[in-house]
Amino acid sequence: MPEHNQRFARAAARPEDYHGRAPRGAELDRIFRLESERTVSDDWVVRYDNRFFQLEPQSGHIVPARSKVWVCEGRYGRMSIEYGGHELRWREIAAPAQPQVLDAAARKGYSRVPISVKKRKWKPAANHPWHEPPRPEVQKRAIKLAATAPRSSLARPYASP
Repeated sequence: MPEHNQRFARAAARPEDYHGRAPRGAELDRIFRLESERTVSDDWVVRYDNRFFQLEPQSGHIVPARSKVWVCEGRYGRMSIEYGGHELRWREIAAPAQPQVLDAAARKGYSRVPISVKKRKWKPAANHPWHEPPRPEVQKRAIKLAATAPRSSLARPYASP
């Protein structure tokens, strides 16, 4: 190291000390914390680390549903939730109830209908009317309607008036 210091050591340009003061405890807590971005649900609940936090009504700071908030966990376990640089009031609530799963004995009463994974293209049966030839009376009516339909002048662009 003495050789390294000899090669790269430089004298200060000015004698003043520009170092800042050491941060205090509150500043250190703000610096050394875990921050995680979370989304506020429609009922103003924030979930973090399998815990649920209900945001309480704020005075002056309205937190819209589905907005992003910061959940901050301090060095000693202190929790805070921030939105727009302001700390929000909250309280921890119990997890919502999970839907109950029916046991095997209760499921026996219900019949299960298998659902095919692959959808098949629908084909009409062999006796479906689509497979029949057109009926003669329907064909005659269609020909008669086509013959009596008025022709527009646009159909014959070179016809004289």
